[in-house]
This record gives sequence, C-alpha cells and structure tokens, in this order.
Amino acid sequence: MVTLEEAVFFLNSLAPAEQYSRAAVLKQQPVFDGSMARISAIVKDTDSRVTFGQSEDIWRSISSVLTGLRAVKLSADEESGRRYSLIRAILTLSMNLLAAGPLAQEPASRYLKDELFCVLADDECIKQSLSAPCLKTLVNLCASNDNLLDDVWAVFVNQYDEPTLIRILRGLDDDSYGPLLIFIAGSIRSSVDRSVRLLNSTGGPILLNSILDKVDTWMKNEGLSNFELAYSVFEGLIRYSYFPLIYETASDSVDIPSERQVKLMRLLDAYLTAKNTDCNQLDLTEFLYCGVFCECKPLVVQVMTKKIGNVATERLALFILDLLECITSLISLSADAKSFMININSVPEFLDLLVRSADLVPRRTLKSGNPDSQIPSYEFPSLKQKLVGILGIIVQDNKIVQDQIRECGGLPVILSQCNIDDCNPFIREYAVLCIKGLLDNNEENQAFVASLEAREAVTTDALEEAGYETQIIDGKVALKRKDRT
Repeated sequence: MVTLEEAVFFLNSLAPAEQYSRAAVLKQQPVFDGSMARISAIVKDTDSRVTFGQSEDIWRSISSVLTGLRAVKLSADEESGRRYSLIRAILTLSMNLLAAGPLAQEPASRYLKDELFCVLADDECIKQSLSAPCLKTLVNLCASNDNLLDDVWAVFVNQYDEPTLIRILRGLDDDSYGPLLIFIAGSIRSSVDRSVRLLNSTGGPILLNSILDKVDTWMKNEGLSNFELAYSVFEGLIRYSYFPLIYETASDSVDIPSERQVKLMRLLDAYLTAKNTDCNQLDLTEFLYCGVFCECKPLVVQVMTKKIGNVATERLALFILDLLECITSLISLSADAKSFMININSVPEFLDLLVRSADLVPRRTLKSGNPDSQIPSYEFPSLKQKLVGILGIIVQDNKIVQDQIRECGGLPVILSQCNIDDCNPFIREYAVLCIKGLLDNNEENQAFVASLEAREAVTTDALEEAGYETQIIDGKVALKRKDRT
C-alpha cells in the first residue's frame, strides 16, 4: 500500500524547477519503468483514493509534473514518447483520484483546471492522442458538482480563440469526441444559463458546428455512443427553445440550406417525432414557417420549374421534407401552433406550392416508367404528400379554412391527388382524409364536389371503331364491349 507521503514525495521528484530529474526519468528506461510502476501502484490503490484525492499536496504536485513534462525539451523520439506516456499516466491518475467526488474536486480545481486547458491546446499533446484522457479528467473534475461546473464551463467556452479551438477539434478522433460530448451534454442538460453561455461564447458555435459535421458518420457507427450524445446536446438546446439560434449558427454564405442546417432539421424532426412537448411549440412553429419555409419555397418552385438537378437540389429536397414533417408534428401536437398557422394565413402558401407541384411534377406509377429508375431530386419526392397532409390537419373542424381552400381553387387540386403516385406514397389516403375534412358540415364544398361528379359518358369514335363503349358505374367511367347484335 502506497502512503500519501510516498506518493507526494515521488511526484515531487518528477516536478522540480530544474529539468535534471525529469530528464533522468525520460532518458533511462529502468528509471522510466520504475516511475510508471509507481504511478500504476497509486492508481490501483483504491482504498487510499479518498485520502489522496483530497490532498492539496497531491494536486499541487500533479499540476507541477504536467507543466514540467510539457516544457521539457528532448530530441530523441524514444525519450519524447516516454514523456507523453508519462503525461498519459498522470492524467489517468488524476481521473481515478477524482472518482472520490467533491472531496477531490475542490482541491483539484485549484491546481489542475488551468493545466488541463493547456494540455488540450498543446500541439504535441494533440498529436499524441492525449485529448481523450484530458477530456475524461475534465468530465470527472466537474461530475455532479454544479457550482464547479459553472466555473469550469464559463472558462471552457471562452478559453480558446477560433483558430486554436478549430485546431483542437481537428485533432480529435471519434473516441476523443466521446468525452467532449459527455462534457457538453452534461453541462447544458440541467442549466439554461450554461446553454446561453455556450451560444453567446466565442467557442460555442464552433463546437456545435463541429458536432453537426460528424453526426452522419456517428449515426452509421453503431459501436459508438457519439450519435446519442450529439443528439442529447441538441435536444437540450431545442428544449430550451434555442433552435432558431443554432439554426442561424449552422448557416453559411453559400448554400440555402447549408449541409449543417439539413442535419439540424433532421435532428429536430427526430425530437418532435418522439412527441416531445417541452419546447416552446408556438415560437418554434412561427420560426419554421416564417423564417424557414417562406424563405425556401421560392427556391423549391425555381428548381421544379427549371428542372435543376445537382447536389444542392438533393440537399434542398431532403430539407423541405424534414421541415414539413416538423411543421406537421407541431400542428398535430399543439392547438396553439395550429391556430397560429391558420391566423397567419399559411393555407394559401401551402396550397400554392401544391398547385405548382401538381402542374410541374407528373404523377408516377409503375406503368408510367421504369420502376427501377431513380426519381430526380427536382421532382421533390413526397412533397405533395406532405403538403396534403398539412392541409388535412389544418382544415379539420374549421369552416373558415374549408371555405378558403374552395375559394382558392384548392378542391379540384386536392381531389386530383386521390390517385396512386409512386413518387408520393400514400398520397391517396392523405387526400381522402383531407377531402373528408373539407366536406365535413360544409354544404358549399359538398355542392362543389357534387358538381364535379361524372353525369354521362361520351363515347369517342376511336372506341366505337374498336368495339367498346363507355358507361358510368358508381360515378366511375368503365369500358365494355358493345353488343354485336
């Protein structure tokens, strides 16, 4: 069993102001091996963890060792490798001592916090993959200690200038991102103030964008928990109603929407699909409609009209579907959100896009083309289905909207969607529900639809020559062979 005095004495032997002791450890393999064995013995001595962890002397010595090891100049690669192995061992020791909880966290914060920030930004430490143990130590330093976390978080989000933070993040592999995500998610999960600090800091937008850049890769890697952690970061910010801020942060000067905004909308869709109702749904609905849909709608129409097919079009097609799905979820979950969409006169806008889509994008069926051919992105697959679905929700039990759709010429358009369209799965079912809502207790709409019902069949000369005639059966046109008598 290692005593506290022995541990402090040993650590102090590695951390004098002069470099001779450190150099001796790094240059002589037996001395280095002995030092690593000593550190390992301290780490394994779990019975003394609380005693060691609350010792000011231990943390003072650890901080001095880390500072000294980063400063020492060595030429040989072997000696340099030993130095970083020793730094890793000291960080592992710190991690274990901090497991003792608040008794260790308070003294450690006084001596270790600043040194950890220095290790994170050290180019050589980044190259030697020391970011992960450093971040894990930072997580343990603040675990279950809100007061300390407030202090460390305030420093962390403003510690580095933009080039330094970008350099740190570029040096992180997927394993190193894990503890960073744990630190960020844990910091904002239970604190609006820490979320505000993140968004208003110099480093916050850079951190969030770096996470968005990685989410697709993490989602495909089931062996990592990084995607779930990344989702929890944005889930917390959405819950505190900061989606508009992070959406603007994710923009760029080239693309509307940007790749990051597409990923962010997908995360919001996942959040709302899970029936989460703890965000400000009314404000979010207003932002999605006024700030996003109304901005993107002209782009969608332009792409459909000119039949532009490229990467940006594919991105826009994915984005507009997720956006409409988010709006659908909100007006389904919140009566206030639905009322807002009615009061702001959104129905003509949705209907206008549906009319344009119906005019510009042909209905596709298995008979109309090669079933294996890919639907071009400029046809916006599923767009008409999403629009009919939204109109079907808004129109329910609302005479004003029922009349508005009729007066805007929407009834024939929605009726025309009561067909199978392989480009818009289940659109017939959505259209039938929408028509049902339009006709419910509305005599004018019922009369309008009745006026469109087929009254008689007109037999063309071509059909007669072929020996067929048409007839009306239950309001549908049917063909039958003519009697030869």
